[in-house]
Amino acid sequence: MEIIRRIDEKFLLVMEAVMMLLEQNTDFMTFEQRLKELLNGLGADVLKEVLSELDRKYQTDKTTRPGWEIVRKNDPKTVLTSFGKISYDRTYFYNRSAKKYSYLVDEHVGFTPHMRVEPVVKAELLNLSTQVSYERATEQLSRYDRDLKLSRQTVANTVKEFELKQPEQFRKRKVKNIYIEADEDHVAGLEKGSRFQVRLVYVHEGVVQDNFGGRRKLKNVRYFTGVKSTPEEQWTEVADYICEAYEVEELERIYLSGDGGAWIKSGLEWIPEAIFILDRFHLAKYIVIATAHVPHLRGLVYKGIEAGEKEAVMSTLQQALTEATGEPRKKRITKSISYIANNWDGIQAYYKYDDVVGCSAEGHVSHILSSRMSSRPMGWSKDGAESMSLMLASDYNGVDIEKHYLSSKKPSKLIGLKEEAQKQIKEIKKASAVGKECWGNIPILQSGFSLTREALAGLKNTMIH
Repeated sequence: MEIIRRIDEKFLLVMEAVMMLLEQNTDFMTFEQRLKELLNGLGADVLKEVLSELDRKYQTDKTTRPGWEIVRKNDPKTVLTSFGKISYDRTYFYNRSAKKYSYLVDEHVGFTPHMRVEPVVKAELLNLSTQVSYERATEQLSRYDRDLKLSRQTVANTVKEFELKQPEQFRKRKVKNIYIEADEDHVAGLEKGSRFQVRLVYVHEGVVQDNFGGRRKLKNVRYFTGVKSTPEEQWTEVADYICEAYEVEELERIYLSGDGGAWIKSGLEWIPEAIFILDRFHLAKYIVIATAHVPHLRGLVYKGIEAGEKEAVMSTLQQALTEATGEPRKKRITKSISYIANNWDGIQAYYKYDDVVGCSAEGHVSHILSSRMSSRPMGWSKDGAESMSLMLASDYNGVDIEKHYLSSKKPSKLIGLKEEAQKQIKEIKKASAVGKECWGNIPILQSGFSLTREALAGLKNTMIH
């Protein structure tokens, strides 16, 4: 096995290139860029050496491939890695009992037959795609290596691969109150003029100050999104989470806040004894709409709401409707009256309980979903929107997107190389002949006097002696 010797030589060649750059008085930024190229090249070389060594081991050691016979050798494959493109040759095998053909080295490391981009690159693309558009994601990935410039479709396909497979385990918490808030984003579909909802629900335990006493934040918040699922399926997921994460018998109140939409209120059917609180932002919006032409009536509406006098509020709003001119304005006022009447219990619940916290669903939708999915002119398929919203929620739930994606891939460990590699490393450390042979092959050490030659010669003597 020569893998360690070959890698050792490649490290030395990179060291020689670095020393030559230093001797040329290269400016720092140029040096940094060139160093990035050198290290990427070194990484690609090392990956190729490992793959080639694994393939050689499958060829020569039959104990590593029981039942497999060699069909042919040296079939080329090119794959894009985080260090750039690498090309290597591998051996094709056949298993008679299983009646199956395979490139065992590819199967070993998790490379599928038609894979052209390996999972580590895809994982980084996923992470970038939660922050910027697909085009910008691939541009950022390729900023140091143009080989990494991929198509938007590649990013889109990778996003659709993301899913949360393993159920999480929660440690049950004892709290008196929990708060559920819900709203939705409206994103553009791929077909012109089409739009659909991306629902956001989150559960938390109230509002606390951050460690620096500045901005307030939600305590133990958990996010859920839904696109293709029905509201009932999403509320079932939320209800399951509450049962898994909390000592339900210890809960005194569960508040559900939102704008009063039908899908939000349907959560009351799935969350036992939840109390609906109408979002104050939407209440204020509809009051302004109803009284825009008669602002002197606005105070009376608020006064009647605070006093719990529904008839007085409805009477004031009817007066606003009577004084309105034009059908468009009257339609808007009529809609506002219906909205307030239909959500009266949710409006009054805000005043009934003294531990209600303000609903921030509108801001959360804007921050978590809209900033990536609807604030720019872009279209989504429902599959793509489903996966992207899941990634965005998972990110805010503390999931490492790259690690989670890679954990769903299950390549074999590099068994069989460790023992031989360790043996060669020990030989390199104790046998000066190995060091002399490697260092003697560096062309610059055979030349005349130079700062690089002197530096490398000194390093050689230090390593050997």
